[in-house]
Amino acid sequence: MRIGSFLVLLCSLVCASWIDAQDRPAPKLVTIEGLVVDGTSPVPSAEVGLSLEGLNQLMVRSDNDGRFTFANVPLGPGKLTVRRMGYRVRTIPLDMFKVNAGEPLKVDLESLATDLDTVTVDAMGGRMEEFYYHKQTSNFGYFIDQREIKKRAPRFVSELFRTIPGARIQVSRRIGNTVTLRGCQPRIWVDGVKMQDTEVDEVANVEEVAAMEVYPSWAGTPPQYMDRETRACGTIVIWSRRQ
Repeated sequence: MRIGSFLVLLCSLVCASWIDAQDRPAPKLVTIEGLVVDGTSPVPSAEVGLSLEGLNQLMVRSDNDGRFTFANVPLGPGKLTVRRMGYRVRTIPLDMFKVNAGEPLKVDLESLATDLDTVTVDAMGGRMEEFYYHKQTSNFGYFIDQREIKKRAPRFVSELFRTIPGARIQVSRRIGNTVTLRGCQPRIWVDGVKMQDTEVDEVANVEEVAAMEVYPSWAGTPPQYMDRETRACGTIVIWSRRQ
């Protein structure tokens, strides 16, 4: 009698759960569109990540007009994370009213470049000529080119520093990892432009990097990349794959 009662109770619970699942409406699917800009200028090839509760992050890139699209995704709370070399990482919550109404979202990125510390790069012999010249003549720097990047296939640019003496990698609270050289934060340059208060994983994706120079100290650092503010912390020079 007790076994029979238990089976009846179990059947009731299973049936109730099944009926509840059948009655529960399927989540509404929407298309999320947006625009990545720097002020009034579109930002192409920005990496846009969409995080929704209970789902793996979805990734797309903005097109030449700075536009991006996520098609047929469930309507629900979430956030967008946008990265582009030379810009500060931007994370914003989804505006549910705009998403539900089909209105495009706009993400305005903040440039990390400084107008006063730009190095003029001579591209007469190809924009990577400076990198290869430094690689051939420097006895103190560490050089990572496209072949090495593809061989090691890192998830984040910071993972390339695992073989650099004196480099320490720690998980970042924002994105990717933080990198220190000789115990402090190095100065980062991207295509001859000095970045301010940022980490390598915040200014560069692996797919965007053509090559990288790493100088753990002032020794061997090319004069145009020397910075008295961070002379004890080393220098990182990133060359992008921009045409």
